[in-house]
Amino acid sequence: MHLADLARHDLNALVTLHALLDSRSVTRAAQRLNLSQPAVSRTLSRLRQAFDDPLFVRTHRGLRPTARAQALGPPLSRLLEELGALLAPPEFDPASTTRRFHIATTDYGMHAFLAPQWQTVKHQAPHMRLDVQSGSGEVEQQLDEGGPELALCVPGERVPASVHGREVGHDHFVCVMREDHPLALQPEADFTLEAFLHADHQLISMGGDDRGAVDLALAKRGLKRRVSLRQPHFLAGFSATQHSDLLLCVPGCLAASVADHWPLALRRLPLAVPSFAYWLVWHERHHADAGHRWLRHALFDGLKARHRTLSQRPGLPV
Repeated sequence: MHLADLARHDLNALVTLHALLDSRSVTRAAQRLNLSQPAVSRTLSRLRQAFDDPLFVRTHRGLRPTARAQALGPPLSRLLEELGALLAPPEFDPASTTRRFHIATTDYGMHAFLAPQWQTVKHQAPHMRLDVQSGSGEVEQQLDEGGPELALCVPGERVPASVHGREVGHDHFVCVMREDHPLALQPEADFTLEAFLHADHQLISMGGDDRGAVDLALAKRGLKRRVSLRQPHFLAGFSATQHSDLLLCVPGCLAASVADHWPLALRRLPLAVPSFAYWLVWHERHHADAGHRWLRHALFDGLKARHRTLSQRPGLPV
């Protein structure tokens, strides 16, 4: 039977037929289905027409199914059982899943936020696999176009309506330099805008842009800094900073996350740069997926706690 032919039938009537076969009574079938007796009788009339068979005959003991109705019983029971399973909410068991999830973020998003969550998530889902992909500034567009399932990112200005998200927390830029940098040896009050502009700078640009948030803030004041090194990796930026006189402007949470690993000095920026927020985002097509929902919930609380720890770290400029 073609779909067009199937669409002409009221498939809800099959539920009534199943109730009639089981109860052998219009009254009891109506009670079971929470319908009126006339409504069940009308449905039975349509069923007789659709199957071109009486289906039931009345006896002093109730309705007796015809041979055709009896033959319909077993396949109808299987069909309704399968349909019920199809419509039931899918189950997801973290302890037994072998599912592979895909998440996008930057190298610093992985280092500062996601890596500390791995052991907790792995404890709940020991056989789960996680593929982390490099996320660009257009990661929410990648989600919309069928890319990764989930992303930890700073959303852009044009987020597709089909992308959902939860805010992890806000952050701001700070300036990092090696701990024996000439500017680090001076009082913090001497770290002026003039001193900032006079120094050499490093720019982290994942998309190859010539300007970042700091450069845009300077441009609004008609100013420009001297960028001597531009490269795409945040963590490599700390190594370059440690071995040079370069200044590096990075998110405060990232600076806090490496404070115990690199001998660096942190300074408040001598100009106003807009703050920003980290979000955990995903596409509408994954919104109701049970496994995806579990992963989002498993990650989110840990990400929030990690953000709180980093943003409140002593010595982080505010």
